Amino acid sequence: MSLINWIFDAYQHRKIDQARDETRQLRTEIAGLRTTRGGVDDERLLNALGELALAVKTVQRIAVEKGLCTEAEFQRRAQQIDLEDGRADGMAPVK
Repeated sequence: MSLINWIFDAYQHRKIDQARDETRQLRTEIAGLRTTRGGVDDERLLNALGELALAVKTVQRIAVEKGLCTEAEFQRRAQQIDLEDGRADGMAPVK
């Protein structure tokens, strides 16, 4: 294995490990949305959705401000992605 391949392989393994860690953390956070009876804690869910909405709006604004896309391009792409599940409902599946 050449040095370049070894470096790339190490980089890929580090990214995979980071993704696994993030997945574990998200699963823990999602489990925290449940009550002791197995239902959903409405307040925690609303807080999580609010944090997610803030993150998405931040990324959207940065993309437009940095000239990566226009607002219209962002909206068109969002509409295209919305249709990927066959329904124009303003949502993406959470699976």
